[in-house]
Amino acid sequence: MENQIEQQESTNEKKPFFNVFIIIAIIAVLAFAGYMIFGKKIAPKPTNTGTATLSWNANTESDLAGYRIYYGISPRTDKCPPGGYPGKIDIGKTDTPDKPAYTLKELENGKTYYFSISSYDTSGNESCFSDEMNKTIESASLY
Repeated sequence: MENQIEQQESTNEKKPFFNVFIIIAIIAVLAFAGYMIFGKKIAPKPTNTGTATLSWNANTESDLAGYRIYYGISPRTDKCPPGGYPGKIDIGKTDTPDKPAYTLKELENGKTYYFSISSYDTSGNESCFSDEMNKTIESASLY
């Protein structure tokens, strides 16, 4: 009987160490699983797009209705719209009428874009293009 009691006591002494080992192993597995599931989604990824912020002198005509931005990866083909640009954004009036500006997003990294701006009035008359601007898009690294 005494032998059985000693054997039972020695078995009980090993349990706390075994329990700590199990707990550490579970934490390690959960940490690894969390990294595999969430780690790659949380880390910032480099992007293949960038932006171009355009600003221009305000049109001071009293019947100004808004602005249009024309853009493309090749220079324009005429002095007035449509003028050969494939892209056009009607931005209306800007939030800062004295210093109009607009940021184009998701422009392809590594390409040079050409931009011109026109204004239009409340009757629908549109001006010819502003001077042409260009920018080579380089996205900022997120790392």
